[in-house]
Amino acid sequence: MKLAPARRADRILMMLLVLADLVTIPLVFAFTWFLRTVVLVDILPDFHHEITLYLVALPVLTFIWLFSFARSGLYVPRRHPGGMAEIQRLLKAFATLLVSLMAASYLVRVEYSRLMLFLFIGTAFPASVLARILARRLAQASAPVSEAPRILVVGTGEVASRVVSSLRRLPGRAPEIAGVVAVGNSDADMLLGVPIVSGLDGLEQTIERMDIDEVFFASPQLNHSTVMALISSMDRSDVHYRLVTDLFEIAMGITDLDDMARLPIVEIGQGSPGTLHRMMKRSMDVVLSFCLIVLMLPVMAVIYLVHLISRNGSPVFRQRRVGLRGREFTLYKFRTMKPDSDEYEVAPVSIGDNRITRLGRLLRRTSMDELPQLFNVLKGDMSMVGPRPEMPFIVDDYNGWQRHRLEVKPGLTGLWQIMGRKELPLHDNLEYDYYYIRNQSLMLDFTILLRTVAVIFKGRGAY
Repeated sequence: MKLAPARRADRILMMLLVLADLVTIPLVFAFTWFLRTVVLVDILPDFHHEITLYLVALPVLTFIWLFSFARSGLYVPRRHPGGMAEIQRLLKAFATLLVSLMAASYLVRVEYSRLMLFLFIGTAFPASVLARILARRLAQASAPVSEAPRILVVGTGEVASRVVSSLRRLPGRAPEIAGVVAVGNSDADMLLGVPIVSGLDGLEQTIERMDIDEVFFASPQLNHSTVMALISSMDRSDVHYRLVTDLFEIAMGITDLDDMARLPIVEIGQGSPGTLHRMMKRSMDVVLSFCLIVLMLPVMAVIYLVHLISRNGSPVFRQRRVGLRGREFTLYKFRTMKPDSDEYEVAPVSIGDNRITRLGRLLRRTSMDELPQLFNVLKGDMSMVGPRPEMPFIVDDYNGWQRHRLEVKPGLTGLWQIMGRKELPLHDNLEYDYYYIRNQSLMLDFTILLRTVAVIFKGRGAY
């Protein structure tokens, strides 16, 4: 099925925004170098650095720039970006960029000119604003959306009313709110002048009949499992799905609160990355897992020896888990529970569980019990980032939408890890996994990996 014009326009805009930055970075660097070495040479102190010192650092600068912009939501293809909201995102991105560059300079012990750095940032900010304006103009010219998107709002309560009001106030050409879908019993036939066109049972038929482009799920009565099941059953690549929720507020696809009456709204993506994404993700898995194995090998050796001395069973615990496409594999962990514990019993949910050994408590608190899973990643059974690897008897009870988590490799970490780990009920973990699958990207993986480090140091939810 072909992508809707609006979704195609979004993809073009996102690519143009990234391309604009890739062009802006070397141009700004060249201008900054000219400014410092030619224009200001007689005003400021002598400058003896060779240009090669900075050219070597340019790829690192480019990576940090792109990462900072992505983390600030500057590559999310907003059709109504909003002037002040866009400026705030840029300020946040450049603050992150400045701090990261100064930290990188300190770590590599290279004396880069601070004046050059501040000149670069000061020049890059207005250049970036201009580049983004040009990118949006070019996107509009190359992939114009001839008609306003037709929107369906699911819900009839206060949240749905706020969504309808906010959509009407969007700058530029407002979308067409085609109708409202009632959730539960409703005696009304209109919501703020928008007709109630069907109940939840007729959602898919309503989308087809009314030629809907976007669906907003805006009802507290709908639990997340129901929403995920609805999206999974319809599985249309020509429709945007957006969810008003605080569950995924972490992430990574949340819209700016200024855009929609300060409502946390997240887009549920299509979950179909191409071959290039899979190749790059696998390459990242191999490089990271190999480097971490080499780095942590002395630590793993010490843990192994302590296990042998303590005589609490085999140091390495092996268990069957379910991976990509339902294929079972052997997962490796350092043993943390007593040898007579049932290996397929419910996992510990408190630090005081008497099945956990003294060494096991330390390993679980620091997540070092999971270090052997790096070998699973290197083998290809797992990925660095992905859904939680579950046991076969749990997978047997999955319903339709939950089985989508078998479409990707399980991960050493994931959204479930950084959003509370074992503090969350199982069904919430599945919903995080489903969100990840629908929105997977390398940038999301990098973000999850960085946040995992913080979670490990805090020890939150580790039992």
